[in-house]
Parts: sequence; C-alpha cells; structure tokens
Amino acid sequence: MQFFEEETVLFQALYESYPQHVGFKNGLAISYEKLGSTHRALGNLEKALQFFEQYNQLEKELHSAYPQNVEFKNVLAISYEKLGDTHSALGNLEKALQFFEQYNRLREELYENYPQNVAAKTALRSRTRNWARRTAR
Repeated sequence: MQFFEEETVLFQALYESYPQHVGFKNGLAISYEKLGSTHRALGNLEKALQFFEQYNQLEKELHSAYPQNVEFKNVLAISYEKLGDTHSALGNLEKALQFFEQYNRLREELYENYPQNVAAKTALRSRTRNWARRTAR
C-alpha cells in the first residue's frame, strides 16, 4: 500500500506539472486503480470506491480525448467493471447494474469493432457467464 501511495503522489505531481502529457495522466489513473484494488482487497470498500471513481474519471477523459485508442476504451470498460463490483459489494445493486451495463456496452463495441481481437471476445463471454451465475443464485 505504501508504495502505491508514493507512486500516486509522484504521478499527481507529474500530472499537475504536465497536464497535457498523456503518459502521466494514464500513470495517475493506473495508480488510482492500484490503490482502489488494494483497499478493496483489504475490505475498505468506501475508500476503494473513491479511488475507482478517480480512476474512472481519468479513463473517461483519456477515452474522450483519444476515442480511436482501443486500449483507453478497454481500460474505461474495466473501470466501470471495478465500480460495479464495488457498488455490488456495498449493496448498491441499482448503481452496480448501471456500471455493469456501461461495461457491457463498451465490451460489445470493442467486440463489434475488433472481432479478431480474442481478448475482447473472451472478456465479453466470460463476464456474461459470471453475471448469469450470480443472478441464478
């Protein structure tokens, strides 16, 4: 956790100094995701949610600025999934559903636009299967 926090402080400083530098913005987003995932693993769901929201915001900005960048679209989808999972764990099921729908929409777009991309196809199929299992319980 300490290293992720230190990494985030460094990326925040770099991003503040060079806000147009895509790599620093993306690095900061990744740092937020790492902190969110670590807090989630530790059971600090509210804290995790804060970092996942920051992660999602930066990914939305990156995707908006570079809509043809497949990786930014993919990572934006993942950020929605993280928000959905965390809201689900917190019992905010309606909110979780909204994020899962956004995740699914982006994954479907990735699959439609890049049908040769095995990773996009596998992720969509895997996520659909997981949702079916959860709702069958």
